[in-house]
Amino acid sequence: MIDQLEEDHRNARLLAEGLVRIDGLHVNLRRVQTNIVICDIDDLGVLADKFVKELRENKVLVNSVSKRKVRFVTHRGIERALSIIESVARRIRAENNRLENLR
Repeated sequence: MIDQLEEDHRNARLLAEGLVRIDGLHVNLRRVQTNIVICDIDDLGVLADKFVKELRENKVLVNSVSKRKVRFVTHRGIERALSIIESVARRIRAENNRLENLR
């Protein structure tokens, strides 16, 4: 059990470090000390509920904690999750850009 918790904490660090490399997402790396990662999506241009919905549709479980922040709890499959998160974020940014160009 302790070994799994230590691995979850390491996975949280990997997740957080991966999230900060995705445009529009921000994580305070100093605050990542457990298996929980809080991510600010304010620069993504959508509310957390939309981001959460799209991630869940792609099998990444996440919860909103405010209008602009989401909460990840790590377990395993971090690389796969990061790939999906980046893809969803890219798709959202592209849609926002398309809508901006229509105005």
